[in-house]
Amino acid sequence: MAIPSILRRVVLLLLLLAPSPAAADEALQREAEGAILAFVDAVASGDSAKLSAVLAPEFQIMRPNGVGYGRAEYLAQGALTVRITGAPTIESLVATREGDLLVTRYLLHVVETIEGKTVEARAPRLSVFRRVGERWLIVAHANFAAVVD
Repeated sequence: MAIPSILRRVVLLLLLLAPSPAAADEALQREAEGAILAFVDAVASGDSAKLSAVLAPEFQIMRPNGVGYGRAEYLAQGALTVRITGAPTIESLVATREGDLLVTRYLLHVVETIEGKTVEARAPRLSVFRRVGERWLIVAHANFAAVVD
């Protein structure tokens, strides 16, 4: 008779210690925002070593003008044509995670030029990350900002 009572207590304790879905969602949102900002900051830095450190080997990017790059091409030429000024802000972030993959869609507000052309300051983005150790590496990124000039 004592075993079911102990079992009930263990189950109750586990339920009390388990994170609530809301807390888990908030943690995922913070983690996703950190991964996105690490990528944007690396691009804004203009430092190819810093950018290389956040790009997964399989990285691909699609720009609003339809130009796409793999990792090597982006590091060699694509990233050199991007200028970001000011602090970016993220809105309407939706993040999902399964194992070591993180998929994010969001609105990014940032002052940016690509290949000398200004792109709209607030526009949708889609980014996919892969967890490696303690870091998120970006696997894929799509920028849906319209070119405004």
